[in-house]
Amino acid sequence: MRIYGSIEEFSAKNPIVTIGMFDGVHSGHRAILSQLEKIKQREGGESVLLTFWPHPRVYFGKTEGFNLLTTLDEKMELLEKNGLDVCLVLPFSQELSELSPEDYIYKILYKGIGAKTVVIGYDHKYGRAGEGTFELMKQCGKQYGFSVEQISAYSVDSETVSSTKIRNCLSEGNIERVNQMLSYEYFFTGKVVAGRKIGRTIGFPTANLQSEFSYKKLPEKGVYVGMAYVENKIYKAVINIGNNPTICENLPLSVEVHLIDFSEEIYDKNVRVTFLKKLRDEQHFESLDELKSAIKKDVVKAKMILKNHIFVGQF
Repeated sequence: MRIYGSIEEFSAKNPIVTIGMFDGVHSGHRAILSQLEKIKQREGGESVLLTFWPHPRVYFGKTEGFNLLTTLDEKMELLEKNGLDVCLVLPFSQELSELSPEDYIYKILYKGIGAKTVVIGYDHKYGRAGEGTFELMKQCGKQYGFSVEQISAYSVDSETVSSTKIRNCLSEGNIERVNQMLSYEYFFTGKVVAGRKIGRTIGFPTANLQSEFSYKKLPEKGVYVGMAYVENKIYKAVINIGNNPTICENLPLSVEVHLIDFSEEIYDKNVRVTFLKKLRDEQHFESLDELKSAIKKDVVKAKMILKNHIFVGQF
């Protein structure tokens, strides 16, 4: 997949274009990408996503309570794995936010990209204050010589899939529903940094993961079963998200991973963990012995779940 950061450097053959943030590249996004592929096979050309970075809310400083399912790099990885040919990542700006829908179509889609076909989601809005509509896009498409298609809402078990709904499910700890809507296991990537080393004193050492991306959405606090990916090797894992109330009050939120049957030092390495199922809520224990007993039970449960687990799909 080729990635461009400006219209000036952009190049694609007979661009078949879709537009959006595509946060999470979930199953609804994949339905759009699948339609791009069908059109490409039928008419030739290359599939193109027009997206923007940073997110408009970050640009305008409206970040209270704001999270994303994927970093920019993660999104590019997922898009490439789903067969996209070209991604145009335009820097979001004040000027861009003030473009009228007509200017947006003319300057970006027609003159800039040279779109031959545009495929948009059922709820896609564009241009100043999201004033642009599907009807206007079709009207302008006739004028400028490109066709326009709209994709219907994509549903899983009769529920329309959206990035917002996935984020809400993460906040509830409903990781199994999250994975259904994503069509892959939700993941978090971080560098292993020094922690308090309490885990190793009770026989369950943990890797403390720290991400440079502060807007990455984490599941609800609690203990999860998952998989850990370290230098192209895969390990069964128990993941704790929380403030470690047994150790000390008011500690910052952390992501700690116990790799089952693993004892190597992995400081400063990048580790990716996938979340498969929530085991329990975060708890305060009266002693480290009680904590040790609870973690031992968590590991036993995790092994049983992973023994019979059928993976939804790799990221």
